[in-house]
Amino acid sequence: MEDNKNLYKYMGPEIADKLLLPNGNCSLKFSYLKDYNDPFEFFLTIDYNQGPEILAYYNEMISMVTQQPVTCFSKSPLITPMWAHYASNSQGFLAEINEAAFDEWLKSKGSDPSFGDIDYRETPREGMQGMLDRAYVLSKPRHIGWLQQAIGSTAYYTKQTCWSYEQERRLIIDEESIERINENFMLLYFPSNLITSLVVGAKASQDLKNKIKEISVSIGCNYYEKHIGKSSTTPFFLDSKCHTHIFDGKEIVLHNERCNSCKEPKTSINSKICSWCSINESHEENAAHRNSFRMLAHAGILEQYIANFRDIGRK
Repeated sequence: MEDNKNLYKYMGPEIADKLLLPNGNCSLKFSYLKDYNDPFEFFLTIDYNQGPEILAYYNEMISMVTQQPVTCFSKSPLITPMWAHYASNSQGFLAEINEAAFDEWLKSKGSDPSFGDIDYRETPREGMQGMLDRAYVLSKPRHIGWLQQAIGSTAYYTKQTCWSYEQERRLIIDEESIERINENFMLLYFPSNLITSLVVGAKASQDLKNKIKEISVSIGCNYYEKHIGKSSTTPFFLDSKCHTHIFDGKEIVLHNERCNSCKEPKTSINSKICSWCSINESHEENAAHRNSFRMLAHAGILEQYIANFRDIGRK
């Protein structure tokens, strides 16, 4: 495991008031696999197009697979659909957690954590059918045990490729490590110093920014605000001192080559400001002068021209 591997947890703005507890701990929500939003996770273990005897036996094996608490992270803080789905359309925030430190802390508490990347695929894993057939025919306890282990591992760490944008990494822990709030709601309490950064979304309210900044100071982690520039679809981050940062694929790092005006990262070092911020009044006047639609509008015939233009296009 790489020491600098980070996990990113996207959260809605309503979680901010619940993130840091009075005792200095934070919490993560855990669920069982059956409560997750992908109904096809068990479909990727075997081919369902076979006889009812085998399917009934497979269903019997699934019913005995141990349900363990699981939580999900992403491996990137830049995923637009994740900001939309899990962080209230960029109005929320995310927490960056160092996996190595998290893993070490869990083990120090006697837990047996299991981190794993999701394998995105459309077909069952090779070898699973053979294990199922062998267990069905021989019915020996060791073959059933191996089959159940394989089914559980595949179900927990496999999803359809349509979910691949999430870049998901999961954590499975034992029941003793979590606190059950009710039948479907489980929490893991952990030291807040395992959070290395907090990032607010591009559409976050000032109240949320103030709240997350206050929490970051309290626990001693980095604070960033996500920004969308004009020159690239890749977001960038500004810290509390307005220094520009980018995600380099592993972590959020300082980026000195930036526009002095809008702070967006840039690759060219030939100018201090980007092309967008270089636009002046003369550029705008020239653009307007070269827009012939303005001339048609001034003559009062723009709407008729557009109607005729569209009519020709339809024909």
